[in-house]
Amino acid sequence: MAGAIVGVGFLVTRFTLRHRPVGQFLCQLATVIGFTAVLVSAGVIPIRPTPVMDLTLTYLIISFFKIVWWLGAAWLVAGFVHAALIFQRKPVETQFLQDVCSGFIYVSAVFGIIAYVFDTPISGLLAASGVLAIVLGLALQSTLGDVFSGVVLNLAKPYRSGDWITIDGGLAGRIIETNWRATQILTQSNDLAVVPNSILAKAKIVNASKPAGAHGVTISVRLDPVMAPSNAVAVLETAMLNCTQILRVPAPAVAIQSLDAIAMQCELQFFVSAIESGANAQNEVFDRIFRHCASAGIRLAPPTGSALALPPQDRSPDIDDVPRRMLDRLSVFASLSDDERLALAPKMTRKVYKSGDVLIEQGAISPALFILYSGVLVVLKKHEDKESEVFRLAPGECFGQASVLTGAPNSFRVTALIKSVAYEILREDLGPVLQHRPAIAAELGRIIAKREANGASLLHAGDDARKPVAGLAKRLAGRIKTLFGLESPME
Repeated sequence: MAGAIVGVGFLVTRFTLRHRPVGQFLCQLATVIGFTAVLVSAGVIPIRPTPVMDLTLTYLIISFFKIVWWLGAAWLVAGFVHAALIFQRKPVETQFLQDVCSGFIYVSAVFGIIAYVFDTPISGLLAASGVLAIVLGLALQSTLGDVFSGVVLNLAKPYRSGDWITIDGGLAGRIIETNWRATQILTQSNDLAVVPNSILAKAKIVNASKPAGAHGVTISVRLDPVMAPSNAVAVLETAMLNCTQILRVPAPAVAIQSLDAIAMQCELQFFVSAIESGANAQNEVFDRIFRHCASAGIRLAPPTGSALALPPQDRSPDIDDVPRRMLDRLSVFASLSDDERLALAPKMTRKVYKSGDVLIEQGAISPALFILYSGVLVVLKKHEDKESEVFRLAPGECFGQASVLTGAPNSFRVTALIKSVAYEILREDLGPVLQHRPAIAAELGRIIAKREANGASLLHAGDDARKPVAGLAKRLAGRIKTLFGLESPME
């Protein structure tokens, strides 16, 4: 009967309730209680020494069941510890402590078996084991150092599973787990680094996931000192305001580190939601800095100690020359010849917008193609009575091309976040250019398709925004070709 209870309980716990820790513990509890009741009813008390008798079959059976009871009790207590950790929803980060507790429980069960099954005093055994422990400690000093360091790290909790840490040796990555000997770290290059616990216990650790998930990034920029530092700071702040991959809280900041006749050294600090997105956010910040500095007429200064000297710059550029310079820098109009740019530039009209002004309404048909010269524009899309920000436009980017090229209503609303300046090219002025340069229409169609896909991805979180781009761009190209009567297909 006792053997059947233990066998059924073990099989149910091992296979039926394998992924249900609380159910496992309840089954273990019922098994141990039932097994104990059967032993007590048969006159076998597990916590009393077995009477000394000859090695008869009865003595062997009683000893066997008492050993099973002690192991079953240890199994129950270890199951309780496991269920408690699972209930706290911290099974991975406390795996090491769970292993330590289980080891201590089973060692205690072994001493209980020696004392109450074999009726042997454990004081002498403990003394002998102490000498043995000293010998093993000297032989396994490094390994034991890792084990006890692991215990300290799990109790102190300087990091948890999933945290991103940086060790003073330069290693950085996400914590996978801590075991008896080492901590496993997944690095940025997707490699698994195994660091001994004793090294981590002595190292300086920076936890980028605490106290909050936001991670700070600092970059430096050297600018040509052609304007007052306050104006340069305003340009850099506008550039970061234009970024969509950085957090607004904590707010980004700009500080002037040094100023001389050669360069203005500026330090920019901003925050990202996760350390993994720091590289993409940094790339976006540099891109926006380049665009806004070019718009404001600020050049980047040469590095410290460089013999390179910047040529003199016209500090008051002619406003009438701005359209031509914009056409020179825009990749969309790269296929135009110098004469074609000179002919198109006078047809570009300068418009100034205050903060909050609406440049294009969603659903309206725009009569012109707009090119942002300075400032920040916010592109919004309304869906089911909810308006969401899709992206932000930076200097050098164009908008309104959907209506101009296809005659369809605009899918987005464009508003000025701060004071902005944009140049517009009317549809009738753009038509002859597209007739001679179909590649421009193809490039504008690709931009339309990408923005439409970004808008759809925002409204339907989790969808892959890249999938519809190619098909949509092809359909737009065909519609533009028909509308403007272009003879050659746009690749």
